[in-house]
Amino acid sequence: MKSETRKITEGAMIVAIIGAILVIDRQFANMISSQFAWLLSLPLIVYGAQSDRKYTYIVAFSSLVVGFFIGSIQTVFYLFCAMLIGVIFSEGVRQNWKYSKILIWTIVVTFISYLCTMYIFAGFFGYDLIATRNEIISILENINFFGFKLVFLIDAKTLFNVIDISSFLMLVVLESLCILLISHLIFMKLRIKKEKIVINISTFTYPKSLAIGGIISLILVLALNFIELSDLIEYIIAFFYLTLFMINFVYGMIVLGYVAQLSRRMKLLMLILPIFWPFIMMLGIYDGLLDGKIRKKGSYGKTRKL
Repeated sequence: MKSETRKITEGAMIVAIIGAILVIDRQFANMISSQFAWLLSLPLIVYGAQSDRKYTYIVAFSSLVVGFFIGSIQTVFYLFCAMLIGVIFSEGVRQNWKYSKILIWTIVVTFISYLCTMYIFAGFFGYDLIATRNEIISILENINFFGFKLVFLIDAKTLFNVIDISSFLMLVVLESLCILLISHLIFMKLRIKKEKIVINISTFTYPKSLAIGGIISLILVLALNFIELSDLIEYIIAFFYLTLFMINFVYGMIVLGYVAQLSRRMKLLMLILPIFWPFIMMLGIYDGLLDGKIRKKGSYGKTRKL
């Protein structure tokens, strides 16, 4: 075990490193905290993985105090989210959580932080979300390629929602993966004992709540055809519908890969052609409600063991 003096000294160094990053961030007009806020969680993750819980909390709180003196309100919020990720990640390492559980928690915290900054706090930070959305939709309606309208199969509002929400989810997942992989590399360098990153879909338990949420969001979207709501409420419903649609779609592709021997060309067609998407999504929801019985049965047929 490390001595108390060494823990305090290392904690002070972590706070100093975060403070130095925030000072550099001010010189670049908050570009680091707004675009690469996840980097601020890495020093705390490394420190928390080797220290006790109370020292991790003290360092996280001290970093926030330093952020109040150096950064703006937006920077403090980004720093708070980064410290929260660092606390949860380091707690998972101390309690020997599997990397899959740590990744899920990282994605949840990252999702909530970006949801707050990009949508809920947009007006507070001086960003008119509705006006910008309507302006982009009007631009999409007038884009031509070789004399043909870009929007011809779906309306511009739906196209904007798909692009906006897809990029949002991709950013959340990729950022969480960066935190996980970089932390794992640092753990290997420092020889911190942690399990290897192993992807085993056959033993994965798909949360039934995601399948139920997919059904509820689908019902809400269908109800929009009969009920008139404000643009903001329609966008919120579309946001959660497309989020759960993509999650269940990805899981549906996994299930399909276990129960059917498909060629790469056929899988590519299913990913490209929208006509297959609702069926694949419903397959993911159905197997999720059955606690993965279809996927496990397909896995048994291939490996002869569960």
